[in-house]
Amino acid sequence: MSLRYCPKCGSELEPNSRYCVSCGVDLGTRKEVVESPSYETVSEKEAQQAKIVPETVQYGDFWARFVALIIDGIIIGIIGSVLSLIIFVSWIPFNIFDPFGGWWSVSFPFDWVIGFLYFWILEAYNDGQTVGKMSMHLRTVDEHTFGPATSGHYVINNLLKPSGLLILDLIIGFLKNSGDPKKRYRIMQNVSETVVIRTK
Repeated sequence: MSLRYCPKCGSELEPNSRYCVSCGVDLGTRKEVVESPSYETVSEKEAQQAKIVPETVQYGDFWARFVALIIDGIIIGIIGSVLSLIIFVSWIPFNIFDPFGGWWSVSFPFDWVIGFLYFWILEAYNDGQTVGKMSMHLRTVDEHTFGPATSGHYVINNLLKPSGLLILDLIIGFLKNSGDPKKRYRIMQNVSETVVIRTK
């Protein structure tokens, strides 16, 4: 008995196929393992649940992602302002976060930590969506499977996003990915192997 769906990308397979026509994975070794009916049922069910045909994927365009980033930036700003008031208030005689008396010295790492945690936690544990992405019907996913990326890939994807280095990330991304059909606008998407797609 042969597989009906590719275990890697979820595409429907021709009967007795040795290779997936969509992603090229070798199915020869996989078929030998799948001969047991119970294993095939599980594999087929997983493939159907994760099935996203690459031809039907719509990648997020620049302006939708830009608006999502602005929404997320406003939320991060509100969170940062509230935490700044709590941590950096002037009436605390000695502040462990800023022993030199001027909180500007920790402003950059403080803002970066808040932004990074916001992007990483929401994307890693909310199916690739921040509040901004949810409002614009976008999702950050693995570029190969179009399913959720690993937590580590979301870490890499968001390293530069909450800092001024985002500009550099965008410039290099535009130069490297000019004409890219996957619409990767940041170089960190290449490094993290993620893409932004539209949701229904």
